[in-house]
Amino acid sequence: MKAWNIDDTLSKHPEPWGLRGVFSTLRVIEDREVPFCESYLHRLIESAKREAMPWIPEIQFIEQKLAHFLSEISPDHGLVRVCLFEELLGLSSRPAVSDGNPVEGWLLHHRRPDPVIKSTQDKDLYGSLAELEIEREDWVIIDPKDNDIRETATSNLIFASGEELVIPEKWVLNGIVLQKLLPFLEKRFAVTRAIPKDQDISSFDEIILCGTGRGVAPLTVLSELGWRSQGNAVFSEIRTHYEELLRSSSA
Repeated sequence: MKAWNIDDTLSKHPEPWGLRGVFSTLRVIEDREVPFCESYLHRLIESAKREAMPWIPEIQFIEQKLAHFLSEISPDHGLVRVCLFEELLGLSSRPAVSDGNPVEGWLLHHRRPDPVIKSTQDKDLYGSLAELEIEREDWVIIDPKDNDIRETATSNLIFASGEELVIPEKWVLNGIVLQKLLPFLEKRFAVTRAIPKDQDISSFDEIILCGTGRGVAPLTVLSELGWRSQGNAVFSEIRTHYEELLRSSSA
């Protein structure tokens, strides 16, 4: 972990959950390459502006600190979290233990205050991930009022019935991985942008998670709604395309 004050001096990296701030998680692949880095940092800055953070550094400052941080981490791949607090930039790394792994889902009744922002203040959501085995479990967020299934704590969701896909668009964070996949998905499948209700879940054969840490991963079971995966054909195809995108981004 490393952190820098507004005056560029080193500081202690705080526990982020509950503090005012915004964050983004980057995937670091071999040779310390960061796919789609510009997209992630642009969203981070836009989130800071939307949150009216008192200090929003130039993107070049973040890039400089990130490059320095990446040169020091070992191994040369994994995940890096970038946090912008009120007067502090924080960077931390961890292994990508959940990449592509099958996921067991657990319902979490929660509504994020501003879904388009990844806020470190949302301790109820992100802090609760410590209760799970993150490499194989995730919170599936169900709205406490509308009973719709919007996303997970870490990922966007794709609901598949044969070659028909339902992808939530409103009231969710449109993640970078999903944005990069959408041109392929809309060309290859019949895509509807909508949010399923809890009672609709039984109509889907597959539910697929898309996020930085998980990459593209299959949901295997959501026992509280009586749902279990009926195959992995759509997941396998999307995962293959995702891996091609990673390779091309670092070419």
